[in-house]
Parts: sequence; structure tokens; C-alpha cells
Amino acid sequence: MPNLDELLKIKNRLKATEITTTLPSGEVRVEKRGKNGEYEEIQDSGEDLVDKTTENISNRRRKKVEYLQRRGFIVDLEPDLVVGEALPDLLFGSQDVAADLPILENRKITHIVNVGTGIPNHFPKKFEYLQIDILDLPETRIIDYFERVFEFIDKVRQNEGIVFIHCNAGISRSATFVVAYLMKNLKISCREAMDKCRETRSIRPNTGFAQQLKEYEAILVSLGLSS
Repeated sequence: MPNLDELLKIKNRLKATEITTTLPSGEVRVEKRGKNGEYEEIQDSGEDLVDKTTENISNRRRKKVEYLQRRGFIVDLEPDLVVGEALPDLLFGSQDVAADLPILENRKITHIVNVGTGIPNHFPKKFEYLQIDILDLPETRIIDYFERVFEFIDKVRQNEGIVFIHCNAGISRSATFVVAYLMKNLKISCREAMDKCRETRSIRPNTGFAQQLKEYEAILVSLGLSS
């Protein structure tokens, strides 16, 4: 049996390797084993750490895309820059828009609600943010965050600002918030609110969120706040 010194020599000869894990949120986490044999997470901030070189960022993105493709995912590399309009002063969309300063400024956005997972607030010196990390899972109680987000939106609108709310893909979490907001403020049904949002952007709340929207509709009707 090898003694301790021999085991340590073997351990130090181990090749550095990476383990890539896809979380339920869709986030890809990479852990690398160092010379000491311990695994450490290679931290990303949004797309990647801000202080990394362009070459390293491109390489990391390439590895993530290749991994997802090997797992059978169809990876769309084109940015989703479609801005949905729930109201003239309440816009919604994907993380790509949230990272595109010219679009944000062109739409005269003043405040941003970030309800995605692992998405940084890209321009904290230019916009006021409300950030809530929410997983896009059916079991997530997104309804519990409605009033907090609605209070933020109301204050911005009262001061004649414009809100942009985004998640990651811009079709489930952010859409759920704007649909619920329209139901409450316009006193319309869930179906009517969904149809209104779909006039400017495709949306698809997950099954759990869709059910919670129906629950919220029932609450509003019972309180006389919706027809």
C-alpha cells in the first residue's frame, strides 16, 4: 500500500480538470481542480467577470455553448433585443436588452427591475435597480414578490419614469410580473393581460407561474379589483 508521501506525489501529478454543471435555472457552473486536488468554482458575473480579457470571455462562452450542444440543446447565439411594451412606461424583455445601453437610453428607461438568475446590474451608475433573484421553476412562489415589484413600478410611474423589467430569456418571470401588474392596474382578466403583452413580445410563463396568475386573478376578483 502506498504511504502518505507517495499518495501526495500522485495527487500532485493529477491533471487539472473542469467539471461543468447545468443548474435548474439554466446557469452553467464550472469548477476546476487545481494542483492541490481541490475543486474551486470558476466564478462568472453575468456573461463573465468584467475584468477578464475579451479572449478569455470568448473562450469561456465557446466552452459553454459546446457543452450545451453536446447535451442536445439548441443554442441560439443571436441576442434577443425585442422590447415588449405592457404600457408606455412599463417595458419588459430579456437579459440581452438589459446589457444594451443604447437600447435602454433610446427607450428613455430610467429604472430597471432585474428578476433573473445570475444577471448583474450592468449600469448601476445610470439606472436605479430593483433586483430579486428568482428561479424560473414551477414551484417558485413568484406571487409572493408581486407587491414588492408593483410598489417599485408605481413609484417610478408616479414620477414619470419608465421601467424595464427583465429576467434571463424574457418570456416567463418578467412576463408573469407585467401580466399580473396589468390585471391589477387595468382591472382586466389574466387572458386579456396576456394577449396585451403578446402584442409586442412572445411570452410563455411556466406552468407554475401560469397557475399563480390564475390564483392572483381570483384574489383580485374577490377583492373587487378585477372584473
